[in-house]
Amino acid sequence: MEHKVTKIEVQKNNKDRFNLYINGNFFAGIDAATYVHFNLRKDLILSDEDLKNIGEYDGYRVAINNALNYLSYKKRTELEVREYLNKCEVRAEVVDSVIQYCKENKYIDHEDYAKSYMNTLINTTDKGPIIFAQTLKQLGVEQAIIDKYQHQFELHVTSERIDKITQKVMKKYEKKQSAKMIEQKVIQTLIQKGYNLDIANDAMKNVKLKTSDIALDKAFEKTVTRLARKHEGFILSQKVIQSLMQKGFQYDDIMTKIKDSGLSGREETD
Repeated sequence: MEHKVTKIEVQKNNKDRFNLYINGNFFAGIDAATYVHFNLRKDLILSDEDLKNIGEYDGYRVAINNALNYLSYKKRTELEVREYLNKCEVRAEVVDSVIQYCKENKYIDHEDYAKSYMNTLINTTDKGPIIFAQTLKQLGVEQAIIDKYQHQFELHVTSERIDKITQKVMKKYEKKQSAKMIEQKVIQTLIQKGYNLDIANDAMKNVKLKTSDIALDKAFEKTVTRLARKHEGFILSQKVIQSLMQKGFQYDDIMTKIKDSGLSGREETD
């Protein structure tokens, strides 16, 4: 069956799209690329197959424009764009075509994405290469690209970078925790931020930690207050010693504190 293009007009609210009229009736909205691709013009005769192709091609163009709009805010991986188009209910075969278009035109470029993300983490955060690699893997970046830029990231992990994180943790806990617990906090923090255990352990080799009197005073007072509700005398002192040692405080420091406080440290006899 033949169909005649009777009118093509620019849409009022979107100058990049056109209203296509067939046989005097509105047929579809199309974008400029579709208009040019099919060389559409008034009085052009189209077949059923032509109309089907126009509809499918414009759907493809709409999906491309949606993808480009999504990519305009920030760099994205293929997986992110696929998930976005799926949410837009774009047909699977159209999604594949859009992804191919984006890759060919470098709108999706995993190499560039990995390099850019690496520089962002290095320059604006204190996160490490393991977090970097894990995030890229979750975003569907190829393992070869991850390995390449993880190695480059590791070359940027300077002693100054690690020391800055270490000092921040130490400052946060120096008046709250024992030296042993602070060391554990530093190692735990470095691992959580994406540095391996060797780097975390090495960070502590150059740090001399000493439990502050303020930290011991606070822990002692809090522990005695809590345990004195159920215990007294020798039992209380033993419970206090046990509790504070579990928190990393040294036995000699605890005993000195017990003696200075007047808390009994010896078992009472009749």
